[in-house]
Amino acid sequence: MIPEIGLILLIISSTLSLILSTVTILGIKLDSEYLLSYTKPLTTLMCLTLVCSIFSLAYCFLIDDFSVAYVANNSNTQLATLYKVAAVWGSHEGSMLFWVVAIAVWSAFIINRAPATNQHFHQKLVAIAALLIFGFCLFLLFTSSPFTRLLPDIPIEGRDLNPILQDIGLIIHPPLLFLGYVGLTICFAGAVAALLSGGLSQQYARYLQPWAILAWVFLTGGNAFGSWWAYNELGWGGWWFWDPVENASFIPWLVSTAMVHSMLLTAKRGILGSSSIFLAILAFSLSLLGSFLVRSGVVQSVHAFASDPTRGVSILILLIVFSGSAMALFAQRTSIKSAPITFSLWSKESLILLGNMLLVIAAISVLLGTCYPLIFEVITGQTISVGAPYFNSIFIPITALICLLMGLAPLQNWRRSTKVQQPLILVAACMVMALTATWMTKESFSIWLLLGLFSSLWVISATGLALVQRAAFKNYENGTGNGRSSMRFYAMCFAHIGVAISVLGATLVSNFETEELLRMGPGQGKTLSGYSFIYDETQNVETSSYTAIQAQIRVLDSQNQFVTYLYPQRQTFKTNGMEMSAAGIHSGLLGDLYVSMGQKLTKNSGLNDNEYLIRISYKPLVNWIWLGALFMMISGVVIAFVSRNSIARIHSPTTQHQEYCNELA
Repeated sequence: MIPEIGLILLIISSTLSLILSTVTILGIKLDSEYLLSYTKPLTTLMCLTLVCSIFSLAYCFLIDDFSVAYVANNSNTQLATLYKVAAVWGSHEGSMLFWVVAIAVWSAFIINRAPATNQHFHQKLVAIAALLIFGFCLFLLFTSSPFTRLLPDIPIEGRDLNPILQDIGLIIHPPLLFLGYVGLTICFAGAVAALLSGGLSQQYARYLQPWAILAWVFLTGGNAFGSWWAYNELGWGGWWFWDPVENASFIPWLVSTAMVHSMLLTAKRGILGSSSIFLAILAFSLSLLGSFLVRSGVVQSVHAFASDPTRGVSILILLIVFSGSAMALFAQRTSIKSAPITFSLWSKESLILLGNMLLVIAAISVLLGTCYPLIFEVITGQTISVGAPYFNSIFIPITALICLLMGLAPLQNWRRSTKVQQPLILVAACMVMALTATWMTKESFSIWLLLGLFSSLWVISATGLALVQRAAFKNYENGTGNGRSSMRFYAMCFAHIGVAISVLGATLVSNFETEELLRMGPGQGKTLSGYSFIYDETQNVETSSYTAIQAQIRVLDSQNQFVTYLYPQRQTFKTNGMEMSAAGIHSGLLGDLYVSMGQKLTKNSGLNDNEYLIRISYKPLVNWIWLGALFMMISGVVIAFVSRNSIARIHSPTTQHQEYCNELA
């Protein structure tokens, strides 16, 4: 009965979303306050029904209702309760329902917290979001219903959740990524609402800016935590593989980064409103394209959700309808008037605009490398792979240029150029230090190491110089100034330093990681990067979910002092017999000791018959990749919070409004 209730609620939600969009659009068209008065209650009711629908699905997981196909395929009576809850969004149908529910919750929050002024803009935004919800609900109901029954052949036991997903990563990574997509959906709806309202004005941009930043924060967390999950769970020891599914979420992040900076220019200077709208539409379109790649089966990946071409075609139709309509509307209204461009070549505006162009070029480059094998196969019938060499050769130089602009922009003024002698001297100094470090640490010259070291050194140095200049300016003005503006500036600097930390971590682990693949058994050892790895014994481990063969490996430093024990495992899951490799990791700020365990090796030529294929690695500064991402997320939350408070002050007394306007000037 509960699955039927969930399905009925989903049907009611789709009906409510259509009614909501129709009533709101008619109310705005007819200027009818009576019709518009239904916008808030309809949005709230739609949100409530969708929330109850996903709770119904979660309840089916908790009570092990294997008559529901989605539950039977992704759960088991032995599965831990926490993973049963996480399994709600662990596969295709549930993840799409989570996406729709999150859009509805976000829309309800927006319409119920909308300021008294510009009600029509927020109503248009919610109406467009409701149309998107309607499209997604139809997709769920006709191709991907999470409430489909297995009647009358109800299985006694479920197939269990994919062992790869039985990790804390499933609890955190997908929700963060989907919330990022939801934020892009809201920005898309806001961009279309702005088009229908005559363009993205400063006031509209100020309102959308916090939501754009939050979308970026969630996408940053989703990508970073997905990288951490793969590093810890898959046992390969890599943190990024340029996998098509990884790229599918990374491409929208690149465009959303450009969107956030473009929205800043529109909100602060009243310029490039059309660019902000275009980037919002493009970011949402790429998130849908990523969903198509993940769920259609056109790419093969350990991360892929599904391989049903019917679902892929349905998502492709949604992409064409939503994005095509928005792009057509954008093309029709390209004559939208913005403030005249009056900034000079070396102003902050120019550098941000150039940085946005590079971010979009980077996104297109990654998209081309991801889709080219598919296009090539369709045209020629032959398969081809595009791997890390292509992505590195294209992406790393673009990243270096972006970092160069990232360091320069905070040192420049709005509208007008400033002296560039000091930044140029700093650039030269950073390049000399990077060159020196490259020559001293590598036997053969590495251009990738040089670019990575220079980028991180330059961003950190330039950001430090910007902070010094800011402090000197405040002292010159006797400490006067706007607190919100200072908070935004410091948070921006913190985010840029986070980027530099991630770049430095990625550069050093990519260039200085040491690794050995060898046979090891009890009593055997190997020295690597000054650490001795000694195989003490093989142990048997049993849990409620799996049995495992576990190696106990003792690690000593160069002075033969004990460091830690590592426990890599070969896990065999009881429900499906699937084997997994769980790495043993000792994490530190300066690097990780990483050991993974392969198959048992057969006895050969008198060798120990208890030997396993063991991979030992030392990964310097690998955790800095995710530490930098954490810096970026914290900074984004602070900026969004401060910006949101500033919006509230616009609707306060005149003196506060004037203060805000002075700050923007």
